[in-house]
Amino acid sequence: MKTPRSDEHARNTLLKSPGVFLGTPDDFTTIDMSLIQYEIESIKAVYEGNKEMALMAAGEAAQRINDMPKVNDMVQVMVKEAEAILKGVQTKFLT
Repeated sequence: MKTPRSDEHARNTLLKSPGVFLGTPDDFTTIDMSLIQYEIESIKAVYEGNKEMALMAAGEAAQRINDMPKVNDMVQVMVKEAEAILKGVQTKFLT
């Protein structure tokens, strides 16, 4: 989530590890460890309830979304999948 802390982390990452934004992120052998320390402090702050220092995660899975079905379409697919599973269960236990 966007906060002053996350903005600061984005600026630091852009300066110290620009590959993250270009699709070639650093690994633990090349990254500026101050970025990792910042993340550790920020995650610890979440658990401590320190809102000023916390980095709140949100949207990490957004890049994995391939489609945006209408709710009705999605429900219909879920119902069909559930029916297929239940039919399989009936077959297993009735034979």
